[in-house]
Formats: sequence, structure tokens, C-alpha cells
Amino acid sequence: MKTNATLLTGLLLTGSLLAPQLYAQTAPGQPNGPEVTALTPGLPPPDFDQPRPERPGGPGRHPGHRPGSREARSPLGQRDGLTALTTVTGTVGQLTGNDDFILNGFTLKSASGTVTTVKFPAHLGQSVQQAVKVGGNVSVTGFSETAPTGENLFRMTSLTAGKTTVLDAPPTVLPTPPATPTMSTVTGKIADYQLDREGRVNGLILSISGDAKTIVRIPSNVVTQLSNLATKGSTITVQGFAKTPHEGQVQLEKAVILRASVLTINGQQYLVR
Repeated sequence: MKTNATLLTGLLLTGSLLAPQLYAQTAPGQPNGPEVTALTPGLPPPDFDQPRPERPGGPGRHPGHRPGSREARSPLGQRDGLTALTTVTGTVGQLTGNDDFILNGFTLKSASGTVTTVKFPAHLGQSVQQAVKVGGNVSVTGFSETAPTGENLFRMTSLTAGKTTVLDAPPTVLPTPPATPTMSTVTGKIADYQLDREGRVNGLILSISGDAKTIVRIPSNVVTQLSNLATKGSTITVQGFAKTPHEGQVQLEKAVILRASVLTINGQQYLVR
């Protein structure tokens, strides 16, 4: 009994001595800090286009996974299956674009005066721009849907203007991959903030000498952190990668769109993640 007691005391003492060492080894594995942190020297900017690794069968799915009723949706927000198509006719009003000013729609005024917002994939921009003109007659086949903002839209599947027909076909596969984007550095004053369709800040509009408007894209998760740092009128230096229109796209307004990688505000550098 005395021997067992002595052995038990030795084990408890050994465990108490090893515990602090184990904690010190596992402590660095704690979660990271804020999404905007001081730049670490030598750390390359992140690639925002880098896809996240997916599990077999798609993100969050395992082989043989069958989507439920909420997952069985097409990219346009419609349930998979049959969708009734209708045709609307009228005159073309204003050409519209997305937040990067890439053409992806136009307004259509019917004979009764009803105005419909027609939407199509951005890669069809050049084809649609060549086929239609403001004030010209056009016939559009597609289906109606409601956007998350509550706006009523008409998704185009085909368009006919005179003798020209544009079909909603997939984008052309390029024979060679696009060129690797290069890093750009610009310095300017924050003239304003750009808002998305839901009224949320998604970019900084910089005042820089030249004709082109410069917009800095910032992730939504760092907007709050930048609210006190990047105020209107303050000077900011941005390192980032310029976005260029893809094959078939048309930019309605001349603008330089930078995906922010590193921001310098009041002499302090911040890595954007």
C-alpha cells in the first residue's frame, strides 16, 4: 500500500509539471485576430480569386449527396424543372450595368407604358450592345423573377432586334488562360463611398488626377473596421489588382476597379483579408 501511494504521488507531480508545457505548445493554435491586421513584412497579398477547397461532391457535400428542396435551385434562383417562358416587346430605354459598370441589362418600355428591367449574363454584353439601340424596337423571351432587393426583373433567354437574334449561350472557352493580373499602387483622397443595390458600402471612390474613375473594392467584413480610419477626404494608398472585363463584356463607364490587397492609412499599412 505504501508503494502504491508513493507511485500515485509521483504520477500526480509529473502531470502538474507537464501541463504548462502542453498549454504553451497548443496556445499558438488559437483563432486569428481581426480581418484587417498590421502588414507582416514579406507576406504576399492574398489572391481573392483563389477558390476554396471543396469536399468531394461539392462544397459541404459528400459523394452521393442529394440536394434537399431548398438546395435544388438553378443559378437564377428558380427551382430546377420546367419554367414557363413569355415574350415581351417594346422600345429599349437605358442600358444598365452592375457595380463595376459592366453591361448586364436594359429597360424596356411597352406600348402601354409599362417599364420592364431586362437582365442577361454579362458575357452577352457585346452581342446585346451590337443588336439593340436606345429607342429601337426589340422582342425579348424569358421569365420573370423577383430580386433579393424586391425589384421585379425579366431574365432574358433570347432577344430579337430586326434580323439579329441573341441567345443566352454559355461564354466562349478561351484557347489560352487569361494573363496573370499585375499589382498596381495608387494614392488619392476618398471622394465618396460606393453602395451596392442594398445600400451597403462595397467600395471607396478615390479622387485621382485623370479621366478614369478609380474604385477600390473592399470586403464587406472590413467595412466597419475602416469606418473610422478611411473617412471622406482622407488620403489613402492602395495596393491591389485591377479587374479587367472578360471576353464579351462591355464596361459602360470608364473606371479602374482595384481589389484591395494592402491599404496604407496615416502611415500604417494594413493587410486586407
